[in-house]
Amino acid sequence: MNGVRILVIATFFVFVLMTPVVVASGNDSYYIFDNELQVNEGITIETSIHIEVVEVKRIPLERAKFRITSYQRPERMITVFKEDGPQANRYETYSGASIYLDVIGVYSDSVQFRVSGPSNWRVTDYYDVDPEEGGGEVDEAVTVPKLKITRTLDISSVQQGQTAKVTFKIKNDGNGTASEIELDEPTIKGAYREGCPTTLDDIAAGATERVSYDLKIVDVEPGTYELNPTLLNYKSESGTSYSSESSSNVLVIVAEEVLAPELEIKLTIESDDDVIICGERFSVTVRIDNTGNATTGRITVKSHLPDDVRVAGGEIDPVYESIKPGDYEEYEVTMIAYEPGKHVIKMDVLWADEEASASAEFWAERSGFDKYYIYILAAIPIVLILLWLIKRRREYSF
Repeated sequence: MNGVRILVIATFFVFVLMTPVVVASGNDSYYIFDNELQVNEGITIETSIHIEVVEVKRIPLERAKFRITSYQRPERMITVFKEDGPQANRYETYSGASIYLDVIGVYSDSVQFRVSGPSNWRVTDYYDVDPEEGGGEVDEAVTVPKLKITRTLDISSVQQGQTAKVTFKIKNDGNGTASEIELDEPTIKGAYREGCPTTLDDIAAGATERVSYDLKIVDVEPGTYELNPTLLNYKSESGTSYSSESSSNVLVIVAEEVLAPELEIKLTIESDDDVIICGERFSVTVRIDNTGNATTGRITVKSHLPDDVRVAGGEIDPVYESIKPGDYEEYEVTMIAYEPGKHVIKMDVLWADEEASASAEFWAERSGFDKYYIYILAAIPIVLILLWLIKRRREYSF
């Protein structure tokens, strides 16, 4: 059986030597060798690099254990998982060049794997391994870092001039230390990043690190913005490069709120049937409301009264130091109107460089006595004459 296998392997070896596979990657070329070996079989590369299959397992994860030796280099045992991905496991040879092992498939007693190395390298031998050989093995598990990054913002909506705090939570879920960590953080045009790191310290397996920075909104148009994912580039202990990224975030930028007081003044005249009797007192209530979003400064009230309307009680032009947002001031003034007709009372409220006005109208009428006063005066002589005539007639009757 071994003879047939050796014959098949030798035939495949001749085919490989005749048809090497070379792929280009950037400015470098790599020789790619794909083959399936059983446990205790090996290959030789460039007459001095030996790769032997020591063990294969399919549960819980597909993996294979390899023994690698080369000229003037110590023996090394590595375990390669199928899920590690292309070129996840690097071995540096005596000449300083590197080869990479990738597991493609694992079966009951064999493994299909790929060896990548310099383009001018070739497999020079296939051989069987005596299970009893290779004493003093050192089982070296492959250490692979796996960084998971989460980005959060302390607020989701900001105004011009405000600052959002951005925090990164970075956890290493792998079994190796992540080093040479570079953080590539996008930004928004018109926003300024303060204290945002570009490189991070090494993160050991199982460790979690948190870093943060301030995102200052300087000159960004209002709207809804999507922050693209943060990118992490890092390397394993063997020098293999990896990357991971966060999810995106949404930031709403609203127009800067302008803080300013806004006053409204209202006049209310208390009267029966909306008619004021000349010469009688009536009340006027003045209310000043701050409908703005800031506290006012000094407030002055200025009244404008008709010529025949006088103040009978109360302060008509008070001064207030301030009115808070949503608050109000209210006062009452007693007045008297002396002439009948339509009257208009106007009031101005002034603060800073602003003012607001309000007015109230009322009708004034004379009292019932005043209305018929002339007629009464005219009737008095007539009554007196009638009384005199009655008296004279009585005198003549006697």
